Amino acid sequence: MTRPRLLLVALAIVVAAATRLPRLSHPLTPDEAGFLIVGRGWSSAGAQLYGAQWVDRPPVLIAVFRFAEEAGGLYALRLIGVLAAALTVLFAARVAVRIAGHGAAVPAAWAAALMVATPVVANGRVDGELLAAPFVLAGLSAAVAALAPEISARQVLIRASLAGVAGLTAMMIKQNFVDVAVFAAVAGLVALLRREIDWPRSRLLVVGFVGGAAAALAVILLWSWSRGTSPIELYEALYPFRIEASRAIDEGAAAVIERRSALRLALVLGGAVPLTVIALPLLWRRGTAAVWGMVAVVAFGLFSVAAGGSAWLHYLVQLCGPVAVLTGVAAATYRIRGRLAIAAGLILVLVAGVVTQIELPDRPTQLTRERSGEAIAAVSDPGDSIVVFPYGANIAYASGLDTPYPYLWMLPAIVRDTDLSTLGGLIRGENPPTWLVLTTQPDRWPNYGFTGPTDLLDGRYAEVGELCGRPVYLMRDADRAAPVDPCA
Repeated sequence: MTRPRLLLVALAIVVAAATRLPRLSHPLTPDEAGFLIVGRGWSSAGAQLYGAQWVDRPPVLIAVFRFAEEAGGLYALRLIGVLAAALTVLFAARVAVRIAGHGAAVPAAWAAALMVATPVVANGRVDGELLAAPFVLAGLSAAVAALAPEISARQVLIRASLAGVAGLTAMMIKQNFVDVAVFAAVAGLVALLRREIDWPRSRLLVVGFVGGAAAALAVILLWSWSRGTSPIELYEALYPFRIEASRAIDEGAAAVIERRSALRLALVLGGAVPLTVIALPLLWRRGTAAVWGMVAVVAFGLFSVAAGGSAWLHYLVQLCGPVAVLTGVAAATYRIRGRLAIAAGLILVLVAGVVTQIELPDRPTQLTRERSGEAIAAVSDPGDSIVVFPYGANIAYASGLDTPYPYLWMLPAIVRDTDLSTLGGLIRGENPPTWLVLTTQPDRWPNYGFTGPTDLLDGRYAEVGELCGRPVYLMRDADRAAPVDPCA
């Protein structure tokens, strides 16, 4: 690759990383805080999937958040996000080069940088989608390399194995990220039908990929089991639970309808749809097995986004890397008109991101939650504990107190504690939480699907005030000052 191209790819990496730096100190989102709490408490001592907590996420994701918590919490986590964004750009360029040559590197890198950086999609948060993206692209790079016709059988086996390891690791960060397996299946089948590879080579590819994935899975499961996470319970959390949870999501709720509308708009303004449409002629202009595989990955990503019942914007991160690769391949293949169309698509992403940042600056919701948690911390004693129900893990995290209720998110609570027996047992038990913060009033709990009693707090707890509109309860026999409302 020429020096100017290297510099432009490096600049794209710097841009992707630099756009996240201003948000290093922004308050944690509920997901970020929740995963940090789960990671912090993950041990074999607890009765739940991850020690004292239960969440429907794979162990490698929890391990990353545990590392971040031990390394300093907020800043460490956000710096890991910076690294993941930079690696996503780098690996997107690498995959594009493997498919279409050095001319694909720069457009792929800049497409990835703009799509990962735009506040339309990501807005600086660190989640499973972002952390899994580099592993997906690393797996795609190895899989494309394994299809090269001139390499030896040993090289095929090694590269296919690496693709399996990377693809499985991505799944153990975000369980629906099966992109590498989709690519391997489609690209391998197309290559076989076109006789680009023969049957012996195809068997090597399958053995290598499955062997690498199986080895990675065995290592991860055994390591997780040593920390108390049962493989059977993990499977039930990652897949059967998700099916059950999808039925619990009220897709007719106003908030879900609003998020779906925003998601459809972000599919366009974030670049996924326009850049994919522009790249589709690759199927007949450069219809190699790798191109067919990449188109299949993008199609699967669109299905995955649509199937996500909660319709969160960060689902779109799954598309950033594969769409960027197709964009780079298209730019290296097309002539002037096609390249102008690609440039227009990238300008759309850039302008939409800038306008979004100006018109819709970060909302103060997370800041008020952080300050609410800090207000409780200021009047707490050592050994105090807290439950924030039914959601709002960032309040609990900011308080610095242990949280004995195993469900930090509302959806797991709705599905696994529908009758509120776990919460009720905790409140009536020998070691009830010192503090309770309600992020929605008890009379609204049935609206979310809870069937248990709404008077659980009566008798043992007294309301001691509100924190930014959220009622705070303290055990009646606990002598603590009332926390000061940061929003007063």
